[in-house]
Amino acid sequence: MPDTRDAQIAIERQKEKRDKERREQARLQQQEKERQQREEEARQKAAQEKAARDKAAKEQAARDKAAQEKTERDRKERQDREKQQAQEKLRQEQQEKLEKERLEKEKDKQKQQAQAAEEKRKQDEQKKRDAAAAAAKAQAQAKQDAAREAARQENIRRMAGLANATGGATATGDSEKSSGPSGAYAGRVAAKVRPNIVFADNLPNNPRAEVEVRLAPDGTITSRRLTKSSGNPAWDDAVLKALDKTDTLPADVDGRRPPALSITFRPKD
Repeated sequence: MPDTRDAQIAIERQKEKRDKERREQARLQQQEKERQQREEEARQKAAQEKAARDKAAKEQAARDKAAQEKTERDRKERQDREKQQAQEKLRQEQQEKLEKERLEKEKDKQKQQAQAAEEKRKQDEQKKRDAAAAAAKAQAQAKQDAAREAARQENIRRMAGLANATGGATATGDSEKSSGPSGAYAGRVAAKVRPNIVFADNLPNNPRAEVEVRLAPDGTITSRRLTKSSGNPAWDDAVLKALDKTDTLPADVDGRRPPALSITFRPKD
């Protein structure tokens, strides 16, 4: 019986030992489990903290990026505004320059038009004056021509009377012997005409131009005709123009003027 009891005690001790070992093992397992759980919780917490830090860093990076992008947008918008303002200013300056040039051109155009109008007015006034002068000259020439024609007709009548005269003391016309000019008359006529001759050519010879001149009783030249050319048309023309300018010839020594006479002109006389 003692052996059985010891065996029973041994068995119980072994059982207690096994229970103790099981309890220890369970305790150790529980500790391990708790340790692992703590480690898992710590790992999860670390992961969460890391995720939070990453999230915070990402959010900060996003905010920094957004701030940088906003700064860049603001800078670009400012540059665009400044560029637009510069372009608008340049456009306005160019427009003002073009407007100024247009106004200057318009002013020059108006000035030119005013000058042209003034010039036209002056030309029109000059034309009117010229027309009036021409009309007055034509009227004076017509009066002169009429006077010359009247003198010529009078001269013709006078010559007709001379042609019908008998030459005697009782004749109705002037006597033939007393109708010719004196010897000094040609010199008096030349002295009256020569100052009116305009001739600058220096001829190598001394050509002679003969002109027949007809006079009214008052000495008015009614006609002149070149009867013999000098051979130099310029000298002939100068002589005829001088007679036209002279208009009247002086009386002879007896106070009379011959109805017709032939006059010789030389450039070097």
